Amino acid sequence: MIWLILAGALPLPAQQTAEPGPTGTVLQLTSEQERILARSGAILRQAALSDAERQVRLQVLKAALTGTVIRPADDYPETRNPKHWTLVHDAFVVAPASTPIQAIADLWVVHDNDGVPIPRIRCLKYSSLVLIQGYIQYFRETNQPTGLAALNRLIGDRNIPQGLPDGGENLLWRRRPGSDSLLPGDQVWFDNPFFAQGRALIHRQIYQQSIRGGRSPADATAAADATTESMTAGEEGSNVFCLGDATFLRGASSLSRLCRDSFQPPAPGHAPPYEQVFTRKTFTLARFQQHMIDDNYTAQACLRAAPATVRPEDFKIERVRSPLGPENLLHQYANPAPDPALTELLDAIASHNQPPRLVTVGAATLPHFADNYDWPEQQRVRSALDTLLRTQGDESWWRLRAQIHDDRYVLTATRGGVAKNFTVGELCCDLIDSRLCLGVTSHLPLVPGRLPAAFQPEQEYWQHEAQWSHERKPLYAMQAALCERAIQQWEPVRASLPGSDGLAHIYTADEKTRYVAALTQEIAERNRTQLAACEEVIVPCLPAPAGWEGFDAERASDTRAESGKKTASSN
Repeated sequence: MIWLILAGALPLPAQQTAEPGPTGTVLQLTSEQERILARSGAILRQAALSDAERQVRLQVLKAALTGTVIRPADDYPETRNPKHWTLVHDAFVVAPASTPIQAIADLWVVHDNDGVPIPRIRCLKYSSLVLIQGYIQYFRETNQPTGLAALNRLIGDRNIPQGLPDGGENLLWRRRPGSDSLLPGDQVWFDNPFFAQGRALIHRQIYQQSIRGGRSPADATAAADATTESMTAGEEGSNVFCLGDATFLRGASSLSRLCRDSFQPPAPGHAPPYEQVFTRKTFTLARFQQHMIDDNYTAQACLRAAPATVRPEDFKIERVRSPLGPENLLHQYANPAPDPALTELLDAIASHNQPPRLVTVGAATLPHFADNYDWPEQQRVRSALDTLLRTQGDESWWRLRAQIHDDRYVLTATRGGVAKNFTVGELCCDLIDSRLCLGVTSHLPLVPGRLPAAFQPEQEYWQHEAQWSHERKPLYAMQAALCERAIQQWEPVRASLPGSDGLAHIYTADEKTRYVAALTQEIAERNRTQLAACEEVIVPCLPAPAGWEGFDAERASDTRAESGKKTASSN
């Protein structure tokens, strides 16, 4: 394609609105949990903290107390609601149709008998999600949509916590070694000093059992590797939350089978067969250290090998993540920071020339370029345009979207005898409109005429512009959404309307079917790759949008001569 198709201006961003809350049942605090939270709040009021940080810490504890996540067992891999989460390269990221806020908050929703799997997330990931949920609840309860937008912008489609900038350090929490000066809301990590030794003992035992079972050494080693990895995954340590008073809270729950006494005569109120019950979540320091012995295969293996060497006090707090007040997050992510390189490009496409005067001669509008119009300057502008059109990415799209009212002059072009001076804003509008609609337009049947007014898939953007701008929706997801709207609007389209040349076309059944198939494939491809479709860019020697013709010194001179002749003849 030769550059882009000029389109009308898109609407301005609307005022931000609050992110919608979760739909479903959210667990409420029990009276005992309220007592725990009240005690933690009393401790925090004695600490030298800002009110915002104190509230965030309490929301973190509330999130830990009311979470619905279960720690995965050996035979249960990690699972999350597929409506909100997508597995990409063995890591869960937010699904295209959801925002990070929606996806994370859904982990605190009880999905009763609706087919949604109970989320199972390992300890480091879930403790990070608990910390983030604390911020979500804080921003919601204090009615701060800018804070929710900042979280959406920070998290995007990143893996949590590994994909966050510096792992979230100095944005959401501060890491420190040791266990001094713990406060409620601190997320602490207990080290398991028996992990390496216990793994070696388990591996040796499984290997020997396999050899005795008749396996070859190679097969026995492979079996021992796989089983050991499954049994001991995540046993390097344990992530819990400090409640104060040397008391700790596990975020994720664990399930165990209730003792049923199956061979005893049934009695009234007898437990149902195979009932699963949740294990405890709150512990004193001493009881949690003992729990780590009880809960880890590696510690148990060492205990069997040498009982006197395994003591509860050996499980120590090695490091802490302390929630921060929201100031750093809001400072860095409340508004998208403009890309300096993109800002320089936008400045570069603005011409140093003054726009020519446009003169109406008969039915034509002709440009009168000044004698000192700098034509080499247009070549510089052309190079800048070429670079700008090759700049891609979600933030660049939204940055260009914010620039559509920039009235700095760029170039002059003509179409059908009508000249126009194009501005930076108009060319930005042209570019973002073309990219937004690319999935729709690239598959349209190549036939003469124009589509009826009822076929406007970009209505999907206009109707959701406020929300999409608020959450900085990825371009690929917007392209897919427009394709879905195009499929709906395509069904009643029977023919194109006459174009500027008077030609029109009646669509064949094959053309209708192939367009729907192409859009369906386009949607699947956008969602699979999570990458936006991109246009091929060719900037002509006389730069102008598609369908327009640019000017150089020779053409400008010819136009002036033509204008003179028309003026003379009209007199």
